[in-house]
Amino acid sequence: MKRRFLQSMGLGLSATAAVIVAQPAHAQSSVQLYGTVDGGIRHETNAAKGGGSVTTMDSNGFYSSNKLDFRAKEDLGNGWNAHFLLESGFNLSNGKFDNTTGTEFNRQAFVGVGNLKYGSLDLGRQYTIAHDIISIYDPYHFHFTPIIPLTKASDGTRNNNDVKYKNTFGPLLFEADNSFGGVAGDFSSGATRAVGLSYALGPVAVGGVYGHRNVASGTSFVGDSYYMVGAGYAIGPARISGGFMSEDLQTPAAPHQTTNNGFGGLSWNITPYLVFRGAYYQTTVSNDKAGRAGLSVLSLGYLMSKRTTLYAEFDHTSYRKAVVSTLNPAGVSSQTAFTVGIDHLF
Repeated sequence: MKRRFLQSMGLGLSATAAVIVAQPAHAQSSVQLYGTVDGGIRHETNAAKGGGSVTTMDSNGFYSSNKLDFRAKEDLGNGWNAHFLLESGFNLSNGKFDNTTGTEFNRQAFVGVGNLKYGSLDLGRQYTIAHDIISIYDPYHFHFTPIIPLTKASDGTRNNNDVKYKNTFGPLLFEADNSFGGVAGDFSSGATRAVGLSYALGPVAVGGVYGHRNVASGTSFVGDSYYMVGAGYAIGPARISGGFMSEDLQTPAAPHQTTNNGFGGLSWNITPYLVFRGAYYQTTVSNDKAGRAGLSVLSLGYLMSKRTTLYAEFDHTSYRKAVVSTLNPAGVSSQTAFTVGIDHLF
């Protein structure tokens, strides 16, 4: 009797072990901590109406944005994964959040699932599709964002309550999203929808975005349509790229506002350690008193290592009219500035 019991127990343990071995092995997820610390000094002329220069390091990062990220990815088997990203921004000069509302993870906060073949689906606070596609064709690839106007021109920069799908089909990148407005009885009010494409084959790349959002205006919502096209061409260690974007804000109670941004320039890896960039950005706003702003930017970046870059930048902005406006806050005819600093990734 005792022998039969031990034999049956041994068979049971063997069967259990076989089942455990047969189960797919999933990698354990671990949280990765990383980010950017950027400190720079900037000097600007005509910083206020009537003249006057200012020197400051009060910035959320010049070359790159200061940020602290928490990221994790879990292997679910069969090419699937679960992942999340929490990203907080800060001002290096005073240690505060880089926003006035005290939002802890103001830059990004999302969770999702992904597959090498079927793409990724993410939910939360995310960059707009316009931001994703513009970064491919901006000669500065979103470096010097406090200076260059493309970030604030990227259809809102970030969306809350956003569901975004992203996948790559060979040389084609495809993205689509919907940001829920959360207005009872009206699915469209406060909502944002967009689709973006970028096609890269050899040295050539072309892409575009179309989006529409219903933004709050007083007690109602108004339509805001946006489109962008871009192209790039690589020649050895250099790349020429540029694009055009237009935003049409349809506010019945105010003058019709169309904002256009055109840009183009060169990015050149002179050596593996020295990067030159130069570009021109022009912004026109149909109902702005200043009318137009043109920004020329030149920069050099020296890579001391894979993680640390020393940078120097020079820029000049000219305005069509020297009047105080949204486009020209100081109300001056032109401004000239330079920036030097250090950028470190960890």
